[in-house]
Amino acid sequence: MNAMGKKVATDLYLGQMKWVAWYLPIVYVAYFAIVWFLDEPDIRSISLLTFTFQTTTIFMLVCGIISSSAFLTTYVKYGVTRKSYFQGALLSAIGLAITVIGLTTILTWIVHVLNINVFKEVVLSSLGVNSWLLTSVSYFFVVMIYFLVGWLIGLGFYRYGGVGGFVTIIVAVVVVSLYDLLWLFDTPKPLKGLFNFDIPVPNVVVALIASFAIATITAIAVYKIVKETPIKIA
Repeated sequence: MNAMGKKVATDLYLGQMKWVAWYLPIVYVAYFAIVWFLDEPDIRSISLLTFTFQTTTIFMLVCGIISSSAFLTTYVKYGVTRKSYFQGALLSAIGLAITVIGLTTILTWIVHVLNINVFKEVVLSSLGVNSWLLTSVSYFFVVMIYFLVGWLIGLGFYRYGGVGGFVTIIVAVVVVSLYDLLWLFDTPKPLKGLFNFDIPVPNVVVALIASFAIATITAIAVYKIVKETPIKIA
C-alpha cells in the first residue's frame, strides 16, 4: 500500500470513529437497560458482544454504502487514485471492525469478571460459553462482509443505476446468506422464507477459510467496479 492509501485509511478511520463514538455508547446503554429491566430468559442470555454484533452488521452496511458514493467522489475529485481510495477504504473498514468488536469484547469480559447477578445467565455466543477468540474473530468476519456488500450495493447504484443496483442487492443477499449458512448467527436471513432446507453447519476451520474466501472475492468485485466507476460532478 502506498502512502496515499495509508493517508486515506487514516482519514476515513478517524472520521468514521466519530460515528462510532455516538453509536457504541447508545448500543451499550440500550443493552444494559434491556437486560436490567426486562426479566426474560431469552433476553438475559444475550451477551453484550452478541447484542452489539447484531446491530453492528447494519452499522457497517451503512458505512459501506456511504463509502461508495460520498467518499469515492470526494477523494477522486481531490486527485486520489481509485486504487488508493480502495486500499484506504478497505483498511479503514478493517480497523473499524476490529475496534468495535475489540472494545466490546473487552467490556463484555469485564462484565463477566464482575459476576453481577443480573448478567449470570449470559451466554457469550452460540459458539460456546468461553469461546472468546473464536467469537470475536467470527463476528469480525461477518461485520466485514456487511461492509463489503454495502459497498457493493452503493457502487452498483452509483455506477450502473437502478438495474445495476438491483443486481448487486441480489448478489449481496446471496453472500450474506452464505455467511449465515457458515455460522448460523442471529443475523438477518433474507432467503430463509424462500428455501426450506437444512444444511449441516461446517466445522470452525472450514467456516473460517470459507469466510475469508467469500470476503476476498467480494472485495475483488468491489475493486473491479471502483476502477471502472466514472465520477459524477455535481
